[in-house]
Amino acid sequence: MKRELIIVSIIIVCIIIASIIAQNNTKKEIADIDNKLENFKTEIMENKKGYIELNEEIDKIYDNWVEKDKILSLYLEHNELEKINLSLKTIKGFVEVDITNESVQEIEKCIATLDHIEEKQAFNIKNIF
Repeated sequence: MKRELIIVSIIIVCIIIASIIAQNNTKKEIADIDNKLENFKTEIMENKKGYIELNEEIDKIYDNWVEKDKILSLYLEHNELEKINLSLKTIKGFVEVDITNESVQEIEKCIATLDHIEEKQAFNIKNIF
């Protein structure tokens, strides 16, 4: 009986530690992409950069997301990550055809989806039950 209790305790502690590590990684990665999208939105709204610079910047953001997606897909729902991929590709398309109004709306939608992922990943009572 004592041996089983120790094994179960070790498993529970490992699960809690893995959850904390995953949550911290998720917060860090989502905050990074969120900040990049906010800066990109500001640049679009200020109209200081040209079409080519904006296109290069959204390509960098998308490539950065693809790298983060490889790690996040190990422990997050693929449906949520696909929404982010789709939003970033849509933003990329709007920037390519120089439709800034639509791209700003899509950036806001992408940021909201990122925030939703972070809320779902948080370790709290609402998410446990």
